[in-house]
Amino acid sequence: MKIKQHGKGASVNLKHRFLSWSALILVCGAVLLSALSYWNTRRLLVNEAMEKSEVILQEVESIRFYVKEELRPKMYELHGEEAFIIEAMSTTYISTTIMNRFAQSMPDYVYRRASLNPHNPKNMADEFEERMFDWFEDDPDRSFWQGVVKKNGSSFFISMVPDYFAKDCIRCHGDAKDAPQSLIDRYGSNGGFRFKQGDLAGINSIAVPVSAPLRSAWQGSLILFFIILGSSLIILWLINFLFQRLVIERLTTMLTLVNDREEDDRSSGPGDEIDHLQASVGSLNQYVRSARKGGSLAPNFVGKYAVSKPIAAGAMSWLYEGYNAKTRNRVLLKYGFDEVLQNPLYRACLETEFTLFETLSHKALPRVVERFDDILVFEHINGENLFSILDKGPMKTEQVLHLFSQLCDLTASLHAAGIVHHDLRPHILMLDQQKSLHLMDMGLAASDSKVDPIAAAGLTPQGDLHYMAPEQGRGMRGDPRSDIYTLGIILFEAVTGKLPFSGGPDSLESGVRVKKEAISPRMFRPDLPVSIEQVIRKALQYDIHDRYQWVEDFREDLEKTI
Repeated sequence: MKIKQHGKGASVNLKHRFLSWSALILVCGAVLLSALSYWNTRRLLVNEAMEKSEVILQEVESIRFYVKEELRPKMYELHGEEAFIIEAMSTTYISTTIMNRFAQSMPDYVYRRASLNPHNPKNMADEFEERMFDWFEDDPDRSFWQGVVKKNGSSFFISMVPDYFAKDCIRCHGDAKDAPQSLIDRYGSNGGFRFKQGDLAGINSIAVPVSAPLRSAWQGSLILFFIILGSSLIILWLINFLFQRLVIERLTTMLTLVNDREEDDRSSGPGDEIDHLQASVGSLNQYVRSARKGGSLAPNFVGKYAVSKPIAAGAMSWLYEGYNAKTRNRVLLKYGFDEVLQNPLYRACLETEFTLFETLSHKALPRVVERFDDILVFEHINGENLFSILDKGPMKTEQVLHLFSQLCDLTASLHAAGIVHHDLRPHILMLDQQKSLHLMDMGLAASDSKVDPIAAAGLTPQGDLHYMAPEQGRGMRGDPRSDIYTLGIILFEAVTGKLPFSGGPDSLESGVRVKKEAISPRMFRPDLPVSIEQVIRKALQYDIHDRYQWVEDFREDLEKTI
């Protein structure tokens, strides 16, 4: 396996995935911390403005109370009941004048005495203050309001209290003809009159500008964001360095040791180094388990035959090379897995397989030399399996035609004999030195002339998920069109070197799900004739009624394309 290719193409490198998620988390963290900083600063500013404005407003109310309760009665006592000295007796004039002088030294605090019908036009309520008049009048129990208000493009924190007319206020705000002459001389007789006791006289408010402090808080939060982001990038670089040294390089070494070919690239499945390692370990585990199943052949002699290296693992048996100890003639030995030999149900499948090999006659089926005990002896075939050939890359056009001419002929002959193979895959197909095809396993085959043990026992679907037809995954057996689907997968693999699905199945459900839509072979072979693509697409139709109904039709359309 060339591990350096795992981070390319459709696969996502583990380091890139880790860094992407880490960067996203760090950026989100920087945004969150900056937002929290701004929120907390804004909260502190508003609380400070609220406390100060409330204090100042209460001071203004104290001044007004002093004028009403002490200064004004004293002036009446000194100058008579008819006297009205605005500078000494008007609560509005005195409070406004004092706060104007206060504003000269404290420009950040703006005092307003607003009225809907004031004596002094400067005190006329604006649009916002008119709405606050309605708010206070809706509920006379409301005695205080605070909030942030935007005026003329600037934000202010405002505290407000309502002021209601008392009995002694009606002289100056009731009927104009009863008002003091000094008041009429200064303000006229149009505004500030026609009120009665208990009416809302006005609203006293303190406004504190907060636009500049909030802007500073925002800028501070933005600076904090960039500081955190810059620090995060440095940390991310250090993490990247350590991750490469401590994780990626070790994973690469492990993958190199586990696998010696680019099987992950052939499966066309996305994933990172962990996914590839998991798949490789799974394949290794399957190989080890298969090897253990054949371990019962030790010692290296069974009957008159010496057993040498294993060739392939079938559905129910292991295939070994061997030779006759007396004649030295080379043979192939087919021996059932330990689990198969001990399980009556699987043993029945093995018996069916051995019977099919002994009774069927076809040039693509190996000749049976003899059977003894639980071993079937084939004549020797000098060649390699199709899986190893496809592992080297796509086949040439003439090779594909030659291969499928034999494969279709074999499959059609099986179907004509009432046999559905259910497990056609490159691992159990061999090509000899003359490129003649040989089928080496029929462990999952079902025959019309025999009871199907798998179907009768209601077993879960059996076979290789990569090559299994979708209806097989749902438990259907005995339909020849399932073999046609598998032929379509092998054809796809023969012309592209890859499997036709975007994700490798890791369970029965996902194996059925990923086959709902096959990848176009032209994605890997842009030069592939459209006619071949159409044959593949029809063979790989998810609905069994939409694909080829007969192997002969599949073969005929394929031959027309080449």
